[in-house]
Amino acid sequence: MTQEGGGASEQPRGMLAQLDHALGLAEWGFIGGALALTSVLLFANVVMRYVFLSPLNWVEETSLYLMVWIVFIGGSIAIRTRGHMAIDLLPLALSPPNRRRLALAVSVASLLFFAVFFWYSLEHTLRVRSINQLTPVMQAPMWLTYLAMPVGSLLMSLRTIQAILRTLGEQDFSDASIPVDLQD
Repeated sequence: MTQEGGGASEQPRGMLAQLDHALGLAEWGFIGGALALTSVLLFANVVMRYVFLSPLNWVEETSLYLMVWIVFIGGSIAIRTRGHMAIDLLPLALSPPNRRRLALAVSVASLLFFAVFFWYSLEHTLRVRSINQLTPVMQAPMWLTYLAMPVGSLLMSLRTIQAILRTLGEQDFSDASIPVDLQD
């Protein structure tokens, strides 16, 4: 399985497909790099703490803030790859046209949630920036951590719009095209 959730032979077509591909690579690259960095930092901190008896105080804070970013960027990846958990009892009981309507209703509700979340998280991030709040250990600007919320919600909104367009564009909305992977 490739990072895009499709077959290895898929080739992006058109400018929008190329942008989608580039954004997908950037998301996966960020997640991979942040996870690798977090793992290396935490391992180094364990060695410093138990071997040299001198832990690196900033590592826990850095790892925590990287995990916040990983969660919000990862949410976008999960929407793009249809990786979120879903209860599939209702879609399986519906006819294909009603299944499509349900998928669209869920996507529109999600989009509304992401829009509201974006607005309030952006306001909060700007408020934290205006008061110059700093992280406790590193004394780094705290708004950089909070920025993960509006960036993540914006990316999730974009991916939800893609899901809506994909659902609208599908000709056959049979069991094979339920917008969740039902294979365990």
